[in-house]
Amino acid sequence: MLTISQQLWLVSGGLFLLAVASDLVDGALARRRDQVTKIGGLIDHAADATFVTVTITCMALQQDRSLLLSFLIILAFAQYVLDSQAHRGQRLIASSLGRYNGIGYFLLAGALLLAEVIPPPSLWGDALMLAYWALIITTVLSILDRGFAQRQS
Repeated sequence: MLTISQQLWLVSGGLFLLAVASDLVDGALARRRDQVTKIGGLIDHAADATFVTVTITCMALQQDRSLLLSFLIILAFAQYVLDSQAHRGQRLIASSLGRYNGIGYFLLAGALLLAEVIPPPSLWGDALMLAYWALIITTVLSILDRGFAQRQS
């Protein structure tokens, strides 16, 4: 995000909130109007994965953090699409851990941006680092879980 590289934290935070709100509204609207499609679900998940990956990558570069989580998000999403056969028109099949990780990515991205907008308490940085590494661990576990489940089927 250009706004992150330019350290326009209020604009970055506002765009983040707008993206999250639109993501919540478009899914609810599609379900209410019975317009849920396989391709729509794939596009929605791809947009979410791209958004959190770009946000977390930009924040990692800004703060000299590891890019490992960004790489793992891309890998986990690719595995999710391939295992579900979504690239062949099938519905995405989510795992519980993968679903929680997806929520965690959004929460982490939002918390990293919030920490730039509002000066955080001193322990906040440690908590964010802990959350960052916890998501790395749970993403690896999710990838391994999907891999083992795929081998057994």
